[in-house]
Amino acid sequence: MSDYFSADKTTHFEIVNNPDIQSFLNDCKYFNEPTGEEAIEVASMFSKVSIQNEALPNNIIAIDGSSYETNIDSKLPFTRAGYVKIGNILIRRDKLNSLGKEKFVNPFKMAEIEKQNSSTVFAFPGSNMQYKGQLNTRDGFRLALDNYMHTYRSDKNDYKTSLRSTLFELAKYREANKISSDNQSIILHYCPSCKEENIKVFNTEELQLCPKCRKSIYPSDCLRIWENVEDGVSIQSALTRFTNVIEHIFIVHFIRDIINRSPNAFVETLSNIAFFVDGALAVYGNPAWVHGAIMKFLYKINKIMVRNGKNPILIIGNIRNNEVVNYFKYIDSEIPSETILCLSDEIRNKYVNFNKIPSSSTFGSETYYGQDFIYKSKSGKLMVFDLPYPFKDKTDLKTFIKEKSEINKYKNLNRALFLVEEFECDLYSNTIIPVALARKHTVISLKPGSKILDLLTKNSL
Repeated sequence: MSDYFSADKTTHFEIVNNPDIQSFLNDCKYFNEPTGEEAIEVASMFSKVSIQNEALPNNIIAIDGSSYETNIDSKLPFTRAGYVKIGNILIRRDKLNSLGKEKFVNPFKMAEIEKQNSSTVFAFPGSNMQYKGQLNTRDGFRLALDNYMHTYRSDKNDYKTSLRSTLFELAKYREANKISSDNQSIILHYCPSCKEENIKVFNTEELQLCPKCRKSIYPSDCLRIWENVEDGVSIQSALTRFTNVIEHIFIVHFIRDIINRSPNAFVETLSNIAFFVDGALAVYGNPAWVHGAIMKFLYKINKIMVRNGKNPILIIGNIRNNEVVNYFKYIDSEIPSETILCLSDEIRNKYVNFNKIPSSSTFGSETYYGQDFIYKSKSGKLMVFDLPYPFKDKTDLKTFIKEKSEINKYKNLNRALFLVEEFECDLYSNTIIPVALARKHTVISLKPGSKILDLLTKNSL
């Protein structure tokens, strides 16, 4: 394979001017900017919204992740390691807002907000690396992933407070054929070594082996991230998949931890928290089953919240860049301020999707647990965000497709819009302040062993 950096740059011009390439491009269909008539038509579907004063959570937990792969040594270009960095931070709304009331921002107060700046970093072996004596990159990756999820704990002395234990909680809400009868185990799709199907793993600190090949198996194998790992090639796709799924597992982990710490008072605590996550409320690729488990988990907890006179848990996915954002940027000038659109499959298929081919079921049927909203703020900024579906599952598909785009189904919408307006940010395009701060890894970190969750469970919050 030619070295890109030493290749003759004029080669690119030869490719573009090649008649076969021109013919190929002429045969391709691609996205075109919406016409003025289409822009006016879609903009007319937005509804005027008046945000009402309402009690808002004071505690904002923002979650953002990033990943990258790097060479171990410049002289060894094919020996690589991968890293995933997750920022889980707590922002006190009252303290952040108090800074804006002063004529000049007090640098000491800002420094106090940003004082504890840390994040969680996961490291993984890449091509030509063996981790802890494992025979290949894939097995080393699996071991490293499971070790991290097992050692990340709210209580360092209790393995049942780990991220890995949260996987066991989510496994209770999987599809019927993957739920264990004892509710204490996870059923793996198959063994990574011998492909034996439907193997049980348990929430224990002991090493577990495949009953057929006697090779190591891990609870975190259920995420199937390892299927994207091969010897001698990039592991970036695996890093991307892990970054995506772990952000959403953290949401469940924090909720679960608060419930376990304060079983008689968690409703009050959760009602005073809002979660912001960078990106859509969706899980992609092999771990996509997690999205359905989260949907059922939230439905169960939110029923308890509502029964006790509270709103559902407020979770907002801040979408900065995707096909929805790109499309509505084109028609931004036609959309009036203080209007909102709950994006239906019909609108998505007719206008947003460039190929105009409807899904055989519904958009995001196997990935999304949240609904897309497009909102034009008072200041004229266009924001795209997700709120969790207020449904247990998507079993009744016809009803789900109809009701998911009914704006009155989302009891948290007014509070979400209030926070979106309050936290509107110019630091990053289409970004809300909590997510922007998470991206800069500032304010108070929810790191293992911290006392923040203890503080959150106090009745005074």
